[in-house]
Amino acid sequence: MNPLLRTLLLIAASGGYPPRIWSLFEREGLPPEAFVQKGPDLWKRIGCTEQVAETMERLLGNHWPEREAERAEKKGVRLVTFNDTDYPRSLTGVPGAPLLLFVRGKWPLSGIAAAVVGTRKCSSYGFRTATEIGKAVGDAEGIVVSGGAIGIDRAAHEGCLSSGGNTIAVLGNGVDITYPGGHERLFERIVSGGGALVSEYPLGTPPRPWRFPERNRIIAALAEKLVVVEAPIKSGAMVTARLALEIGREVWAVPGRISEENCSGSNRLLYDGALALVSVSDFVSLAFGRQLGLFRQNDSRESVPALTEKEQRILAVLKKSGERTVDNLAVEGTMSPADVFSCLATLAAAGRVFPSGPGRWSAVPG
Repeated sequence: MNPLLRTLLLIAASGGYPPRIWSLFEREGLPPEAFVQKGPDLWKRIGCTEQVAETMERLLGNHWPEREAERAEKKGVRLVTFNDTDYPRSLTGVPGAPLLLFVRGKWPLSGIAAAVVGTRKCSSYGFRTATEIGKAVGDAEGIVVSGGAIGIDRAAHEGCLSSGGNTIAVLGNGVDITYPGGHERLFERIVSGGGALVSEYPLGTPPRPWRFPERNRIIAALAEKLVVVEAPIKSGAMVTARLALEIGREVWAVPGRISEENCSGSNRLLYDGALALVSVSDFVSLAFGRQLGLFRQNDSRESVPALTEKEQRILAVLKKSGERTVDNLAVEGTMSPADVFSCLATLAAAGRVFPSGPGRWSAVPG
């Protein structure tokens, strides 16, 4: 086995934090194989705790690195070290970048990457907006990077997949474990669709609360642009945005209601100077240098007949005024509630509007 891979597998499984251990080890100026050859005396000297040293000694005695590499191969999981040619260039030189990646799916992926992040408890508007952004990035032949969680993450992944695009889910557990539950189908679609599941944690590593903030630095570093759709002030998405800013990534935020906690963080980013994503088409044009009309199309709106005058009126009100109830639309559109319901049904079937809350409707962003 490659001495570097053996060493990195050992460190990853030991419970120590690989970049910290490795930085201490590098000060010794020793080749990777020396880490294993010199054993516990060296490990303790470079700062490993007694527990970490004992764990690594036990794993070596059981030939765990070799068995783990074999297990990964059988599961179709690729092991990518920081010294490999297919290690992401965007991670190179980033403080705390993972030294070893476990990858399930196609690797490497080519194209401009945009991370889309936000709260798990998003509104229907936030979910739809993240879906539209993911779809637009996929249409632009970009890569959507997110965390595979429920809410905004899922919407961005699914939006990208719906356009035939490629997406990367960076997980806070082993790539052979599905978390959260119910995402089995989503993860399979990501892999079969030409994307990838990525983690710095060994196979079988269960999800733990502290692992998700750790993985956020990888999401921030993999992408050239980062979009925050909806996020409270105290949230993983805001941590990711801060990390992205620290390493010089472009950060965008979707404006939200100032009265809603879910938008407090994303609105704060705008106040602090993040780019405002007020139009999906403008974002794609500026971020990818592409116009939506030039993309490959599979949008159902293409085959929809021209809108009637009343349907156009309803759509114009929603685009101008934002979320509205049927009664609001009847008054502002000067038509009966029955006509409003009829128009909304047609517009929803055409993918132009969506129910954004109990009794409320919004125009699809774009």
